[in-house]
Amino acid sequence: MGKARVDRRGNSELVRRRSSRRGARAAAKPSDLLSSKVIRLANVLRRSSTLVYGRRFGLSQVEWRIVALVGEHGPVTLNALAELMGLDKGQTSRGVSALVARRLLLREYRREGRGIRITLSARGTQMYDDLMTSALERNRVLLHGMSAAEKSEFFEILDRLTRLARTVLEREQNA
Repeated sequence: MGKARVDRRGNSELVRRRSSRRGARAAAKPSDLLSSKVIRLANVLRRSSTLVYGRRFGLSQVEWRIVALVGEHGPVTLNALAELMGLDKGQTSRGVSALVARRLLLREYRREGRGIRITLSARGTQMYDDLMTSALERNRVLLHGMSAAEKSEFFEILDRLTRLARTVLEREQNA
């Protein structure tokens, strides 16, 4: 079915071939695609974060993301927060309500009746600080062994891929 091939670095890979009118071509596997690898990494990071933040702070995935984003971008409107999270307004509102009930967030209705302003409470600010301390330690562990230049290049590549992915998304949305 497949043929093993070794590249110049000594890495081996299984190359499957199929015939076509133009000759044999290597068939890509879905698990080799950039999107598959990035999604797999993101899922592992999200799952481990959710376990840590659930255990340490009693926060669900949506809740810790809200605390983190309000801490970074606050004060923020409910609409802006929903957009930052990539969730619908209803899901975001339920998460905000749960955090308001736990006195981690403050929800202020604007006088002119246009939107809700969300900020961290004093307890929420302390939770954000603790959450960021934990996140920075996880970040340190994940980047351990990379030089400053490698980290810089890695983050530049991620930013470039994000910009390109947004361009592809916009093109698909406008098609």
